[in-house]
Amino acid sequence: MNTEIPSRLTNRLHLWTGLQWLLCLLAGNLVLAPAAFSQSAVTTLAGSVLTSGSTDGNTAVALFSDPTGLAMDGNGNIYVADNQNHTIRKLSPDGVVSTLAGRAGQAGSADGTGTNAFFNNPSGVALDNNGTLYITDTGNHTIRRIAPSGAVDTLAGKAGESGTTNATGNLARFNTPLGIAVDQSGVLYVADSANQLIRRITSAGAVSTLAGIPEVWGSADGPVNTATFNCPAGVAVDNNGNVYVSDSNNHAIRKITPAGAVTTWAGSVGVDGNVDATGQAARFGKPGELKIDKGNNLFVVDSFNHTIRKLTTNAVVTTIAGSAGNGGAANGLGDEARFLNPYGLAVDRNGNLRVSDTYNQTIRFLYAPIAASLTQPSANGSFVIAWQAVPGNQYQVQSRNAIGEAAWQNLGAVVTATTTTATQTDDSTPTVPQRFYRVLLLP
Repeated sequence: MNTEIPSRLTNRLHLWTGLQWLLCLLAGNLVLAPAAFSQSAVTTLAGSVLTSGSTDGNTAVALFSDPTGLAMDGNGNIYVADNQNHTIRKLSPDGVVSTLAGRAGQAGSADGTGTNAFFNNPSGVALDNNGTLYITDTGNHTIRRIAPSGAVDTLAGKAGESGTTNATGNLARFNTPLGIAVDQSGVLYVADSANQLIRRITSAGAVSTLAGIPEVWGSADGPVNTATFNCPAGVAVDNNGNVYVSDSNNHAIRKITPAGAVTTWAGSVGVDGNVDATGQAARFGKPGELKIDKGNNLFVVDSFNHTIRKLTTNAVVTTIAGSAGNGGAANGLGDEARFLNPYGLAVDRNGNLRVSDTYNQTIRFLYAPIAASLTQPSANGSFVIAWQAVPGNQYQVQSRNAIGEAAWQNLGAVVTATTTTATQTDDSTPTVPQRFYRVLLLP
């Protein structure tokens, strides 16, 4: 059923999740069909647009040089592979940027602690449950590790020597590794881009090939030993053991099942573009990193389109921020925001994103949209507010009868989500022309 919204209300009907809340508007006597409204909001966390450097300090003065891979811990610290500075940076929740490891402007391969360690164009970052960081040290063709103490060592590969050898530790070989992910058991997955492979590394440093044919590029689906890739850039693993790959030069998202089957999950191999659709009807433009939230939704940095995309568990692709083909540096809602060849991505427990906006030299904050539906099942009856939730998270629904009212009133008790959809009912039929609702995500 189509619903007409009075023109005086049209500009107010929107959904904010930017500050961990959503604002919805209902006209008091209007019967709403089930319909979802959502907006993302993008702000800049750190860095100065189009200004490269290596300055540490608060976010107003900190500078980066082509930031790429991102990871985030449970305390809200963000770890950045600062590619052209050859360093790993840390952005704390209170807005302070520091250099965790490496020495700005000095490429190398030395193990050590802090500035005594050296990297060569690091690209990917992953964090395990014990607080250990794993780095794809791209220019060195190695996988590095940073302990919680700050000590850096080489887990696999040998600096300066590329190859395809499966072995343990420094006997293994990689060629320009990019993306990296870690599963709940501590197993690593690496997009070994120039080898056209997806590699697997145990906590002991034993390297094997998960999928692909060494040094053979292509787009074939099928069993892991015959499937082919074309410059895989990002990897992510879901709760069921499926591995997703941003197959960059194929402009596609590939999926590797635990049973060893490779399929094209979204996009059409070899065909670039920007189309929101389902599965292979969607189009991408050299996708970069990808990450998965608690609900197994997949987020992808669509680098050449300058956008951030979302894939549901059914491979429905939507653009949640940025405007395809329109690079820039603007903050704003949804397609008002602008990025410039973004690459890295991290997702927090609430599904909000951090993006390394690589060519802008900044780290951005993207408050991911929540789809909300507003219904009135019967005329003059109760309103039902439903929203996309994270199981285990707690929410408080509030209402008020005018946009200018100072205080929001709690609508019922705190709701603890048990599924990916949560609801709250407003049993009091509004006696005013309009009513506003918001849902607070509680700490």
